[in-house]
Amino acid sequence: MNWINVCNEASMPKGTGIASWVAGRAVAIFNLGDDGLFALDNVDPASGVSLLARGLICEIDGELCVASPLYKQHYRLDNGRCIENADLVVKPFDIKTEQGNVFVLAQS
Repeated sequence: MNWINVCNEASMPKGTGIASWVAGRAVAIFNLGDDGLFALDNVDPASGVSLLARGLICEIDGELCVASPLYKQHYRLDNGRCIENADLVVKPFDIKTEQGNVFVLAQS
């Protein structure tokens, strides 16, 4: 497993997501400012489409989530679990910043 430098933190818009290619996978990276950075697989498990980075950020019962743009399921940003359907889970990725750069842990 390797940490992959995906972008400069200053270039990431706050309150939304971006998609990045990390070790052969599309990863959705969310910059929530003071609430931190989160990374999930970009593929929506309900549809199989790579679009979660385009989802709306929201809070449900105190949990930060992204709403899938297609079918509107809500996935928790901390662990990828779907609020509406426990059978749907998006793979989370470890993410960190160092010296102003954003790194995602590439997993096999």
